[in-house]
Amino acid sequence: MKRNTILNVSVAVAVFFTAAIGAMSFKKSGNKAAKVATIYYYNSTDTSPGAFSNVANWSTSGVADCLESGTRPCRMVVQEGQTLEDQIGGLSNAAVLNIHPDERKP
Repeated sequence: MKRNTILNVSVAVAVFFTAAIGAMSFKKSGNKAAKVATIYYYNSTDTSPGAFSNVANWSTSGVADCLESGTRPCRMVVQEGQTLEDQIGGLSNAAVLNIHPDERKP
């Protein structure tokens, strides 16, 4: 009787550890979809102070006719989880232009 109890406990312990090791071998799966960025285009001719950080002057639809020089920003790439306001809110025009210095509209 004692031998059967020891055998049953040993089998139960072996099954438990096998299941535990098997469970640990699986990687945590989550939503690993690629992060999607949103591209905003400066959709205004306004160049007054603070105009570039006004989100009302930006649109998600536009033409990407950016040049390397100019007085207005062309586009702004905003990563998933952020907003345009997070990225440019409160910045000066010069600071907004410096985010993507090679993309400007004439």
